[in-house]
Amino acid sequence: MPGKKKKYKLLLVNPVNRRRQGLKLDPDSIYPPMALGIIAALTPPDWEVEILDENFTAFEYRDADLVGLTSLTATINRCYEIATEYRKNRVPTVIGGIHASMLPEEASRYVDAVVIGEAEDIWARVIDDFIHRRLQRFYHAKLPAMANSPSPRIDLYHPDYKFGSMQTTRGCPMKCEFCSVHTFNGSKYRLRNVGKSVDDFAAIDKERVYIVDDNFVGYSRAARNHALEFFRGIVERGAQKQWAGSASMNIAEDEELLKWAALSGCKLIFLGIESELIDQLEKANKSVNLRIGVDRYAEVYRKIHRYEI
Repeated sequence: MPGKKKKYKLLLVNPVNRRRQGLKLDPDSIYPPMALGIIAALTPPDWEVEILDENFTAFEYRDADLVGLTSLTATINRCYEIATEYRKNRVPTVIGGIHASMLPEEASRYVDAVVIGEAEDIWARVIDDFIHRRLQRFYHAKLPAMANSPSPRIDLYHPDYKFGSMQTTRGCPMKCEFCSVHTFNGSKYRLRNVGKSVDDFAAIDKERVYIVDDNFVGYSRAARNHALEFFRGIVERGAQKQWAGSASMNIAEDEELLKWAALSGCKLIFLGIESELIDQLEKANKSVNLRIGVDRYAEVYRKIHRYEI
């Protein structure tokens, strides 16, 4: 008889800065690591997948065949510490996320493989290379269509999160000087299928949701209609929950969009105000605020508040 196929275990780690914990001090302010939920969903179904989330559980070594880590700059040193523990035991490690994507040579000193960019179109190759013991030092991912992004494995998130998280768009055509989005996620505004987005929103078993889009409303007519269809889809499904997200000030120019955002449960919008000084906005290349005009900021706030957001 042929030998039984080995079942592999993937351990995904969400590290937390042990010195300066920031939002960790207020557990009601944090939301699940959606990047790891997506990686879990991209992993073959015959694998065992676990998320070790230091927001709730301090790291203790546990067995795994492959370890995946994601990190912001604020948590990268902790990420490297955990990766080092597994490399001591000759367990292959893979890192992704924005810090590793911006500084891949640095990251490669601490892990076996670095995924540069978004994972959807490259993770299957990483898994195949691991199985065949040919893991590469670097994997350069192309920007995938959002249609290729699966629903994250929310069943693997720690149950004590107060917020759910989801995403409807990626990328941004603006090139604000201080922002990393157009570098990491590209300058093309990519839209996820509205039906899938509504499904993801409805599936979240929390009463509050954070939509992690860098700008859920965008700047084009297509992006605006995408957001409107998403809000209406939530209402038509009867899936309203309190939610928050980020947008530019141009959202206040569209009363219909604000109305349906409010009806779908929007309670808070993070606005990219940046400055009330024209010269600073010019230096930062914050063109949308310059077009609206700093003298109209108060009007923007009033319009949003009118919808109890």
